Amino acid sequence: MASENIGPFFDPENQGKQGDINRQSFAFPPIEDAEKTLIAKRTRAENGKVPQTPSLTNNNQLQEPMYREHVSRALPPLPSEAPGFRPAYNPYQAGQPAPAGQGPNNQYPVPPAPYPGYQPTGPAMPGYNGYPPAYPYPGYYGYSPYPYPYPWQPPKPKRDGYLFGISIASFISAILITLGGFVCALILLLLLVLPNTRMLPADQRFAAMAQLLAFALAGIVGGGFTLYHSIRSLFLRKPSAQFKLPWFWIFFVLYLGVIAIGASLLNQGQSIANTPLTLFLIALAGILPAVTILALGVRRIHFPRLAPWPTTWRRLTVSLVGGATLAIVLALIFETLLAVLLAREFGVKNLMLDNPDQPIPQDPRGILFMFILLSVIAPLVEEAVKPLAAVIMIRRINSAAEAFVLGMAGGIGFNLIETFGYISMGYKDWLTVAIERSAAGLLHGFGAAMIALGWYYLTHRDSAKNRFLLVFACWAYAILQHALWNGSFGLQLLPAPVGPYLDHGVVTLGPVTFESFILVYLVESILMLAFFLYVTKKLRGQAPPAPRSTLGQPGPQPVPQSWEKARAYIQ
Repeated sequence: MASENIGPFFDPENQGKQGDINRQSFAFPPIEDAEKTLIAKRTRAENGKVPQTPSLTNNNQLQEPMYREHVSRALPPLPSEAPGFRPAYNPYQAGQPAPAGQGPNNQYPVPPAPYPGYQPTGPAMPGYNGYPPAYPYPGYYGYSPYPYPYPWQPPKPKRDGYLFGISIASFISAILITLGGFVCALILLLLLVLPNTRMLPADQRFAAMAQLLAFALAGIVGGGFTLYHSIRSLFLRKPSAQFKLPWFWIFFVLYLGVIAIGASLLNQGQSIANTPLTLFLIALAGILPAVTILALGVRRIHFPRLAPWPTTWRRLTVSLVGGATLAIVLALIFETLLAVLLAREFGVKNLMLDNPDQPIPQDPRGILFMFILLSVIAPLVEEAVKPLAAVIMIRRINSAAEAFVLGMAGGIGFNLIETFGYISMGYKDWLTVAIERSAAGLLHGFGAAMIALGWYYLTHRDSAKNRFLLVFACWAYAILQHALWNGSFGLQLLPAPVGPYLDHGVVTLGPVTFESFILVYLVESILMLAFFLYVTKKLRGQAPPAPRSTLGQPGPQPVPQSWEKARAYIQ
């Protein structure tokens, strides 16, 4: 069978004339010459002269053609093989050593150095059967060469618009609260420095100083913490740590120490001799019992020990400061307006809502007015505004336990400002008022927690069975508890001997003398504490799901709630 020598193969008759051709190039002949060559080859094939395929040896190598396609002139000659090329298999005999610095049979010289400006950034790959080591490809435009030293970075998650809006609102509110705290501190300084203020009655001046100090601390300290957490959330986008508190009895022991110091000063007649010391003791007398209730609630809900804590420092700070600032302002505005309208309707004058020593009216219209004001208006307004910060975050709250804790924080913030003012009104008898207000943290904190818990059941469809019934029960209890506490003064109107004893009787404990009505507050406090322990026990069995940080990364995973599963989890 005859074969045709077509294409770039050599003419067999001219092989001897060419000799050793190495790395030469040629161009295609014209079309006419190509046709003549093709006719001549066919003629030789018909005469029996079959062309032989040239051998691929070192002395007789094929030439690679120069293509003219899409170019205006001949391309430069190409090397026979790429200098850095390494075949997938070894075409040479196994065991054949390569000279130093060269490949087998001197065919593959050492690859040249990398181009200037592209320095290799990774380790060199090992040689293959005598070949020199190859350098890795350099990195281009920020991409690292193989092997990659950095893992693949996932794209940043899209920012949550709801959380972004809350962060902006918290940031602006924190700035305003902090500025308000500095303004109150400036007014307090003027009250201490200006000589004209000393003309005021001593008890009124002392009460004003204590109230300004409370607002200054709430604004500067609380606003500063809120501003810190707002910056971390808004600009740094960093998650917050879990909120933890030590055991409640630590704060309770410190509170007993404050009461002991106040009793000692009262026994020596030095209860208000040192104004800065007295203000400091009043602040501790209002803060420590409230923090005791907060620590008790948080610790009881945090169960078992490996379970996540109910909430974070960021959320609790916002709720606490919101109750101490925004809730106080709103309650003051609405209660004052409603009290004025109600007093105009009943024709009552000279009645102050925030006076703990307000005497009981003797006429039926005055008594009814006082009942409506203290047992209807005050509970409705205060319980609605205390957990307002928690209600704003209610859609992103992870569990009923977290809603309870955040609501309790708002109520305790409200209680701190209110109790500070009430204690300061006692003046020389501030210790008695402080002891009587010991359970106010439980009253306001527990009530606001139940309101927030009702909001959680209302806004989360799968939170519980019969959730609308739970919503009504939570809100009704909070309002009823507050109404009974404020309206318990009606017991003094009972016939003898109960009414007169509660109205004029006294109870003496060492150097401190209390009105006998403190026994009513004691009974109510015990009942509230018992129900508080019951609710927190029910909530601690509901572990919150894994919270998500602001970066979109999952938080700690929940753990089993039964003791058997908890032991298995620990092991």
